[in-house]
Formats: sequence, C-alpha cells, structure tokens
Amino acid sequence: MKKTILILSILTLIIISGFAIYTNQTKKETHEVAINIPIEPTAKNLDMEYKGMNLVAPIKELKISTLDNLKENHVNAISLIPYAYVNRDDATVNYNNDRQWWGEKTEGIIASNQMAQQYKMSVMLKPHLWVNHNFYTGNLDFATDKEWVKWETEYENYILNFAALAQKEKMPLFCFATELGNAIAKRPTYWNQLIQKIKKVYTGKLTYAANWDDFDKVPFWDQLDYIGIDAYFPLSSAANPSVKELNTAWEKHIQKMEITHNKFDKKIMFTEFGYRNSNHAAEAPWTEDKNEINNIAQANAYEALFQSMTKKDWFVGGFAWKWYADEYHKRKRNGVDYTPQEKPALETIKKWYK
Repeated sequence: MKKTILILSILTLIIISGFAIYTNQTKKETHEVAINIPIEPTAKNLDMEYKGMNLVAPIKELKISTLDNLKENHVNAISLIPYAYVNRDDATVNYNNDRQWWGEKTEGIIASNQMAQQYKMSVMLKPHLWVNHNFYTGNLDFATDKEWVKWETEYENYILNFAALAQKEKMPLFCFATELGNAIAKRPTYWNQLIQKIKKVYTGKLTYAANWDDFDKVPFWDQLDYIGIDAYFPLSSAANPSVKELNTAWEKHIQKMEITHNKFDKKIMFTEFGYRNSNHAAEAPWTEDKNEINNIAQANAYEALFQSMTKKDWFVGGFAWKWYADEYHKRKRNGVDYTPQEKPALETIKKWYK
C-alpha cells in the first residue's frame, strides 16, 4: 500500500512539473512574440484622401524612378509648383523664363502631370512666388494704388494662365495663391473677383494656401472647396519632445481649425506640412536656423501630426514639404533639411499613408 502511494505521489509530481515547464515556456514564447510586434499609431481614425508630397521641380526631365519611389511610400498625390518672380521695385511678375528649372515651367508641368496620371496620382497645381530682396510673400506690400493695380494685373495673368492649364491637363486641384496674407487683408475685392475669373476657366477643386497664423482671417473660404493651410504650427520649444507632448500641443491649434471649419462648413487640407530633421524641429517649423541633426525629432513631429489630425473627419490630408525629384539635390539629404527622404520620418509617413 505504501509503495502504491509513493508511486502515485511521484507521478503527480512529474505531471505538475511538466505543466509548470509548459506554462513557463508558453509565457516565454508569448513574450517573445509580443516584443516583436511593431508599434502602431494610437488613433488612426481617418484614412486621408490626400496622401501627398510637394515635389521640388527637377532641373531637367522628371524620371520614372522618382514616381516609383513615391508610389513605394504610398504617396497618392503630388503638388507641382510653377514659380514666378516678383520684383517689388517695379511691381512685376515674371514666369516661364529661360533661367528657370524645367519642372517650374509650363513644359515641365505638363510632362510631370502626365507622368503622375499614369501612376494614378492626383495632382495639385500650386503656383508660388519668389520676391526679390529676400522678402516674405505674406508681407508683400506696395506704397501706391497704381503699384498694387499693376501687380494685381500681372498676378492675374499668371494665375489664369495656369488655371487654364490645370483645366486642359485635367488636374483635379488648383491652389491659386500661397501665403499672401497682407495682400488679401488689404485688397479683398481683388481676390473675390479673381476667384470668379478662375472659376470661369477651371472647374476642378479650388483652394488657397494660407499661412498657419492667419488662416482664420481669410474672408473667402466660402467660395472655395477646401480651407488650405501651410501647417507649420509651433508646438514645442523642447529639443526632442515626445509624441505625447506634441499631441497635447496640437490641441489648441485643432480647436482653432475646428472653429474655422464650422464657420464655413469646409474641410481642411494641409497644402504644406513638414519638419526639418534637427533639434527643436517642432518649435518654429517655418525657420531654418537649427542645424544640429536629430532624425527622431522629425519623425516624432510627423507621428504626432498624423495621430492628432486623423481624429478629425474634417481633415482630408495634405502635401508634405518636400520631396526632391532629381539627383542634383541628393547631397543635401544627409544634412538638415525638410525632406524625409532617406530618414526615419519617411517610415512614419509611409505607415500613415498606407
């Protein structure tokens, strides 16, 4: 009898030990699987309509490899930028000149758009101004009414030319001005009539790229399809803020955008958004005076933007600033620059654009 009890006790110990070993092994395997699961964004509530990039115009022809690379990163829209040069001294607007790069002129815009269409990408045509004397476009001003009228006439010719081109080439988006806050505040009647003239030649979706600090002062959003914002909102003075800190900083800006959205009943597009890969990347994203490389700060800033903005059903996405289209610019990519190319930020963008 004692021998039988001893045998049963030994068998029981073996069974219990085996179960314990199995349980511990299972826990170990489960833990190993868990730590290998990639971290996903915390609140992807909205699939953005426009997963875009602002394309830096190539000096010569646009290459297929550029579009292949964009497509690999789930970009579904690009912005093409035909630059014009404003001379404040004589109130002129000059464009399509021989000194410009191929991608900034009509020939390059047409060819680039046709290539993008082959890749089933939406195209936004977004004219930009360079002003002499290193003058910021948002502060553009003239001393006399005569000068204003001359500039407005030349700007109208420039814009209507490209509005007609956007119509002819079937570009679905046209952004007729970029960061011209003072001109709009001082001369609202001009802009109202310009919008009506554009609508006579262009039937696609229309927007204006307002700067982050004055988008709520634009009087004509009700006449457009989207509220466009160049979204360089200041978020944190820290050198390397966390995504959580940046999300908190977004809240006040989102409240302001929501008020404007509700006022005009228009969805919001970020016509530009981006950060340089430097310390303090989210402090004043429009400046270029920070030059200590910090790729993580750039990636975190993008992550926070997407986490915060995709919670809102009035946000349709936008166009990151910026993507170099040719080898001429490649030497800059390993330094401090806005482009996410060859940086961790690109993986963040790719994840959200998927």
